Amino acid sequence: MRKSDEYRLNAVNCLSVAEGLNDPAKKAALIAQARSWFALAEQAERNSKTDVVYETPTAQQPPVIQQQQQIQPDKEKKD
Repeated sequence: MRKSDEYRLNAVNCLSVAEGLNDPAKKAALIAQARSWFALAEQAERNSKTDVVYETPTAQQPPVIQQQQQIQPDKEKKD
């Protein structure tokens, strides 16, 4: 079973349970959850039509730290 179908089934189950409830707050919460499941199903459908290939990045060498040399002024010679 595709994920989108599973999500739709979850949404339908939420609506079925909500239909049998008398408590308006619980009913509203289950209807909101069903909407979320339907939205997730739609997103899963869109994602299934997209080809995404993930490639693990190769190990990178640590960056080379370069130091700059600064020209120091000559110290005055004292006799």
